[in-house]
Amino acid sequence: MKNGVKNDVKRLYSSLNTMYYNLKTKNSSRYQSKGKDLESFSEVYKVWKPPGGPNVILLRWYMTEWCNYKCPYCSQTHGRFEPKGDNLKAHSFDNFPIDRWLEAFRLHFKNVKLSLVITGGEPLIDKKNMVKLLTAFNEMPEIECVRIDTNASWNVDWYKGLDKSKIILMCTYHPSQIEEHQFFDAIQKILDNGFHIGMINFVITSETREKYFEYKNTFKKMGVPLHPNPIWDKSGHHKKEDMQFFENELPTVDYLYRTGTKSPKGKKCLFPSLAYEMDFKGNIHIGCYPKTSVNFLNSKLPLPFPGPVTCPNTQCACLDKYSFLEGINRNVTTNPLELYSQALLERK
Repeated sequence: MKNGVKNDVKRLYSSLNTMYYNLKTKNSSRYQSKGKDLESFSEVYKVWKPPGGPNVILLRWYMTEWCNYKCPYCSQTHGRFEPKGDNLKAHSFDNFPIDRWLEAFRLHFKNVKLSLVITGGEPLIDKKNMVKLLTAFNEMPEIECVRIDTNASWNVDWYKGLDKSKIILMCTYHPSQIEEHQFFDAIQKILDNGFHIGMINFVITSETREKYFEYKNTFKKMGVPLHPNPIWDKSGHHKKEDMQFFENELPTVDYLYRTGTKSPKGKKCLFPSLAYEMDFKGNIHIGCYPKTSVNFLNSKLPLPFPGPVTCPNTQCACLDKYSFLEGINRNVTTNPLELYSQALLERK
């Protein structure tokens, strides 16, 4: 089958799938926001689905697999031009020009507010496109918050003149890829340049564990919390000592979900009613519902569920997702990472 016909078939399938889910969510009482739901999620609703509008959408954008690190525990391909099928590569802006991405953002989110999470790979090593993207996002009133997950290895001077008021960084320290003094110097330069760092995510191994409390105190003096991230063992589980480490250092709810100690299955969750997930190919779907996928650049987006959805998953370690579960009610601003940062800093 020729590529043109294949693409037409894909677009038709995506359109039909979107219509199906939109009709399903509109008509099924399972997904309607009822009085009890409005009450149990009331504080979160005030921010993300206010009565007078506009609603806030959370978009997790897996922008790239291109990364200047090659961590042994990472399964990504790392190379910028790695083939990813359909003549596409591993980086958003090599697949489609940045102006097309920006045009799609303006089209799809013109009547809502937007809280963005940009992750990878390492997004900020693309100096040319990221400066233009972040400048445009700063000028778009509908965008309220831009969180960027980064290894902090880029040249901070690239972003010297950038308005950083909407940006929050989650910086990960990979000791296998960078010397200690180099990482600390990079963090200080980033802070001095006006960036706000929500937290430092510290990849912990048996060799680096003893450094945790020293680093924690140092970063706390900078106003930045340190988050422990022990590596899983070969079976995909944390060691007993790592579990104890998590329990001591994390807020209780985060310990329970990040370690898989508690299952979200059967609990009501707002994430699918206010979020999308998108990759570097432009495939975008309702949060946690990949079957609703369409193309961001040339399709109408599927409507998120109108109310809380019962979680079908047995595990959820993603902060952006489990923090919208019923009973947690933490996300009372459009910046979930900042709220998590505050919770970490408040722990002794």
